[in-house]
Amino acid sequence: MILRPYQQQSIDSVLRKWAQEEFNRLLGISPTGSGKTIEFAHIANARGQDGGRVLILAHRDELIDQARDKLFQACGLLI
Repeated sequence: MILRPYQQQSIDSVLRKWAQEEFNRLLGISPTGSGKTIEFAHIANARGQDGGRVLILAHRDELIDQARDKLFQACGLLI
């Protein structure tokens, strides 16, 4: 899946901040329809490849299903 430039910039920013040891919690804010789920799929994939753990929480089963689908579409991850 090809990312939009602003999505890649957002992902790079999060990963860069995490690389700095003083940052271990980050908040990303984007408008509706901007591809947040795709972004976090790529971030989760990058963290997993670096040996990190990823926990995805949502308050609705539909959102978990959406996240699972996007993780597969964006990165080929099966959960």
